[in-house]
Amino acid sequence: MPADDNSTAEPELLALALARELLHGTGALRVSIALDGPHPAIVECERLRAIVVRDAAGVREIAHDAASDLVLPDLPLMRRLPAFEVDAAAGRVAGVLGGLEMLGRVVRDLAALLPGASVVAADYETSEPAVPLGIAGRAGEPLVVLLGEHEYALDVDEQDGRA
Repeated sequence: MPADDNSTAEPELLALALARELLHGTGALRVSIALDGPHPAIVECERLRAIVVRDAAGVREIAHDAASDLVLPDLPLMRRLPAFEVDAAAGRVAGVLGGLEMLGRVVRDLAALLPGASVVAADYETSEPAVPLGIAGRAGEPLVVLLGEHEYALDVDEQDGRA
């Protein structure tokens, strides 16, 4: 990414920082952001790994602490939660009261900080290690919850979850 190309750098740096904040703030296994705009990119952030950016220029690995000095806007309330108890075949998810909704709001609210129709997705630990709980969303739309091969809609209210 050229240092003098602010139109590319600013949304990408924000996506890097938000992906890392979501990963650490909620204890996600991994976070992916599909960055919309004139310079679309996919930002992938996993625990204890470099951040990977895929865009028109190719694939780059970036230090996990990249953009750590970026001043972020107010972020929604984030909490680490214990693993969700799941039964993928039955479509059941159990966990801390309001936990899934809180994570859904965080995903949706972070997507709203990014340009256009950007999508934020995160995977979380479950009682079945081979079946993470995925949450994906974009601003103003119902969330998608992925459990194994099953997909569910999750519509959370517009409650302000900021700290």
